[in-house]
Amino acid sequence: MKTNQLLKQFINPIKTTIMKKRIYLFISALMTSCLLFATNHTVNTQGMSFSPNNLTVNVGDSVTFVNTSGSHNVNGTLATYANNPEGFENPTGVSTGWTYQKVFTIPGFYNYQCDPHLPGMVGTIVVNSLPNSIYDIVSNSTDHTTLKAAIDACSLNGVLSGAGTLTLFAPTDAAFNLLPAGTVAALLNNIPQLTNILKHHVVGATVMSSMLSNNQVVTTLNGTTVTVTINSMGVFIDNAQVIVADIVADNGVVHVIDAVLIPSSTTSVTDLNNEIKAKYLYSINILGERVNQATTNQIIFDVYDNGCILKRFVK
Repeated sequence: MKTNQLLKQFINPIKTTIMKKRIYLFISALMTSCLLFATNHTVNTQGMSFSPNNLTVNVGDSVTFVNTSGSHNVNGTLATYANNPEGFENPTGVSTGWTYQKVFTIPGFYNYQCDPHLPGMVGTIVVNSLPNSIYDIVSNSTDHTTLKAAIDACSLNGVLSGAGTLTLFAPTDAAFNLLPAGTVAALLNNIPQLTNILKHHVVGATVMSSMLSNNQVVTTLNGTTVTVTINSMGVFIDNAQVIVADIVADNGVVHVIDAVLIPSSTTSVTDLNNEIKAKYLYSINILGERVNQATTNQIIFDVYDNGCILKRFVK
């Protein structure tokens, strides 16, 4: 029963709507994560000035303008400051006793003023971009906690957050869970082997999905290669299907995949299975039909006695 339940997630075809939902949920998670760490800043009207009148914030931060006395307004409109990344103003205009909050989502330099009290009552806000490295994307994803733990254990966080151009094929937590029971724990106790596997998921250049072609061979940071397959079932990197593509980072791009890539030059799925004494039972295709383990030109699922199912795309 356990095996049949695990198989259901693969046998059903992937629909376009599911892909869109995954992308939406992933982006929503990133946005929510940013908002959790957002800061609110307060600018008061004191006499004939804003206090503070010069402010530096991050994308996602909010600024609350508080007017407790006098008739003032906040005018940062594009009509007044055409170079502002976007316009903003308090809804009540020149008036007394108001509070106005603005969330800044676009980085850049903003000017604003109080119309009745020029030239003295002016202010500026600098909105800085949040770090958005490949490592930040992984860290902020609720679907990649195992990958983050592995990256941290191998001290690859600096590589994936540093300057440069990289591509990460990012296995989800569900992908790691498809490995035989105990495999992840065993790898965390074998850092050299785990490092080789992680580097096998990284390319030393930015490779967008539009740059991929069928049968393309890509060299990884591990010095090993992965092969791209594009067919009616989707885009595959070796045995893993790309389920979310082109998540752009400051230092490259992330493609989310549904299986862990194993570098054949250093180890194999069979080796990993032997380490934890998992026994191969049989193989099936996407229709649930038993097939020979050596069957080619289709997706194959290898079933083991510990309930693990390994997905492969065999050319």
